[in-house]
Amino acid sequence: MEYVKGLLINPSRCHLSAISDNCSIVNNQSFSHFLSQSPWDHRRLIDWIITNGWHLIGKNGALAIDECATPKAGDFSVGVNRQYCGNLGKVENCQVAVFMAYVKNGFRLLLDYRLYLPESWTSDRNRCDAAGIPPEFQCFKTKAELAYELICQAIEAKIKFSFVAMDGFYGKHPWLLTRIENIGVTYVADIGSKDRVIIEKPQYGIPPKKGIRGRKTSLIKILNTVPVSVEEIQKTIDRWRVIRIRESTDGFLEVKFAAIRVWRIDKDVNEPIPVWLLIRKDLDDSNVKYSLCNASSLCTLSKLARMQSERYWIERSFQDAIDLAGMADYQVRNWDAWHHHMALVLLAMLWITKEQKHFLSVKKSITPHDAVKIIQTLIPLKIKTSLKTAKIIIRNHRNRKSSRRSKMKKKNGPLIC
Repeated sequence: MEYVKGLLINPSRCHLSAISDNCSIVNNQSFSHFLSQSPWDHRRLIDWIITNGWHLIGKNGALAIDECATPKAGDFSVGVNRQYCGNLGKVENCQVAVFMAYVKNGFRLLLDYRLYLPESWTSDRNRCDAAGIPPEFQCFKTKAELAYELICQAIEAKIKFSFVAMDGFYGKHPWLLTRIENIGVTYVADIGSKDRVIIEKPQYGIPPKKGIRGRKTSLIKILNTVPVSVEEIQKTIDRWRVIRIRESTDGFLEVKFAAIRVWRIDKDVNEPIPVWLLIRKDLDDSNVKYSLCNASSLCTLSKLARMQSERYWIERSFQDAIDLAGMADYQVRNWDAWHHHMALVLLAMLWITKEQKHFLSVKKSITPHDAVKIIQTLIPLKIKTSLKTAKIIIRNHRNRKSSRRSKMKKKNGPLIC
């Protein structure tokens, strides 16, 4: 718990030395051993967080799936690669993980995660072994496959969720939506404006041969209609319903909303797949969002609109974990250390949520940031003497000097004393 306490009350970035200096009698080398070398099983902790987390928030919430990237320098941190980093909005050297959050009524909590290993890693056995990646994880899996694993894990853990919300990256994989449907799960998956759907029930079959030349086709195709982009469908809508989604810092968030029954396309499944096409616009028509949803045809517009908006909360979960629990502040490289750090961050966020729920009986507007301030008051920082402060300053100067010498040595430049 010393490390978790440090993640929450440390006043600066949650580096191991800073946690040791400000929050704990445990030194940074012991923390480093605890994260990188200690054999404790992070999976058992995650299973405990899953069970206690969703019970704390309440049943019939939503699962939200999204990825989070952390910029990292160098080539040795497990899974690091030049890839798209959402935090920076560009391709950068970073680590990417797929996360699952549980959300309900504004409460949100990260419950589980999977580290994404690019093919440049899984194709290099020596590199994987050097980073401590267990053999069973040294196989390439796409982010969509990792997302499906998380959903299956949630079902296995018996989380009583109502539906899964995913962004456009996952919505563009028809096979993923089909698999989710096949296990009886309701989803809301964002799609792009150029993605196509079918607006009348399709009939599949082998088209008749045209002319007398060439072979007769054996490919099954849609015979009675052609797919249309969702952007074109949106332009034909002349009646919108204004729906209040949630309370925000600027008052209530209201949007224009429409839901249309369509059929989605999966080239591996030659049969009609009916879904809702959900279209949401800002009141000034500035932004348009499209989603597919396999909810019952009896769902009301208000319910569908709120389902589409639930993915917003996993973005808030990431921001909370970064700002309040040092999720991006780790300085570790190997497989176990990364998973240990993330598991303890999720534990810290569970602590915050529990305190938030507890103090809501006193004041209804308590936020996660307020809960952290309460924790910091109850668990003050370590008192440092002037001698201890002087030793920290001297150590930091020595470390910076050593770092400069090391960098200059690598560049074959003159050593700076």
